[in-house]
Amino acid sequence: MENIQESKNIISEAKNICLIPSEAPEAATSALALFYTLKEMGKNVNLIDSIPENLKFLTPSLDFISYPKNFVISIPNRLAEISQVYYEKDAEALKVFLTVENGKIKKEDVSFYFSETKPDLVITFGIKDYLKELQGKLNSFGFLLDSPILNIDSSADSTQDTMQENKKFGKINIVKESSLTQTVFEVIKGINANPIKKELAECLLSGVIIHTENFRKNLSAEIFDTSSVLMKTGADLKKIIDNLKI
Repeated sequence: MENIQESKNIISEAKNICLIPSEAPEAATSALALFYTLKEMGKNVNLIDSIPENLKFLTPSLDFISYPKNFVISIPNRLAEISQVYYEKDAEALKVFLTVENGKIKKEDVSFYFSETKPDLVITFGIKDYLKELQGKLNSFGFLLDSPILNIDSSADSTQDTMQENKKFGKINIVKESSLTQTVFEVIKGINANPIKKELAECLLSGVIIHTENFRKNLSAEIFDTSSVLMKTGADLKKIIDNLKI
């Protein structure tokens, strides 16, 4: 409970928050659940990474989710002098044209990244090793570096094959033996006293369905209690199963 209280404190102080789920589907549903919660609390929330196709039914529209929007193309001045920049846009693509006045540019000299306001807080979901797992993305999302991290994960996700333990890289680490969905549900109840809404409940119930493979494995009394609460709140079990196709 101490870490839940710490997470409540750091979230209440933050205005700009970035959410980073791992590639696991349950991490995406967990991030969406907290996204709804933080939006309701009046936070400015960005989600890093897109929502998988089979989970898009959990959002009212693609515009509902906030992603980083300021994309930068950078060319070092020491390599070339750019005298003109213009673009063409049609139904198929956007093309950016650069007129090189002096010097020479190679493809490897051009860097691409997002430039956003540094977040007050980064929250990760199901990520074991922040720098290793995001190695290919941090060049694009460099504005995330040095922000405090709330690391939410499930130690139950480690398998006998990988035995990959969470590196506890966060300023606050909530790593529990329960499923990631259960852990996020506990965090949500700890930071927001408002009644759970249907949209949030369906994100969490989707995480339960994914974690249990439609109630075929990883079952516990806690899982059934949580599912009952979420369905009483309005989560549509049939709709979720039809969309997840599990």
